[in-house]
Amino acid sequence: MKFVPTAPGEKTSKMREVERRIGRTLEEDFHEYYVLRGWGYRRLAKRWRVAYNTICSSSERHRCRSWVDMLGLPARRQSSGKDSQIISLAACQVCGANDVELDEAHWLAARAGGSTKSYNILKLCPSCHRKLDRDDPVTTELCKEKLLFREVKKMVEDNAATPKRLRSLIEAILYRRHLE
Repeated sequence: MKFVPTAPGEKTSKMREVERRIGRTLEEDFHEYYVLRGWGYRRLAKRWRVAYNTICSSSERHRCRSWVDMLGLPARRQSSGKDSQIISLAACQVCGANDVELDEAHWLAARAGGSTKSYNILKLCPSCHRKLDRDDPVTTELCKEKLLFREVKKMVEDNAATPKRLRSLIEAILYRRHLE
């Protein structure tokens, strides 16, 4: 197959095919899932049914550009050695701060058996993360609300909400934190 360069901002036939399949533009989908929901490239590639490298790996040597580069989509961070600059795509789920690097805070601590599943992880600024770790009542309640809303919404959107699954999710979020 012959390499055909694509002009900046122009979409390839594969990109247009993915857009038809998902029913929206790649930019809209990328913004919702990568930026707002915090998905990684691998999960996004699975959703779009393309190879991981197609989305994120550019190579001058092989004369190929990633879709992120071609469409000018944002990366989570820009690194230039020790002076890395954070590109703010998401905000702290408690206070809304978007000018700091966010931590992945465990609802139920890893040392107490907490997993890295999405229902146990919150994106928090360091200040809110410390407050959660110290069981600040206001922060704990806000985190509980965010987790419940996000995870139940995700289950409903994925048509995976059965009474049994909802109950186990809600119990895991509401009650397990205090069982430590």
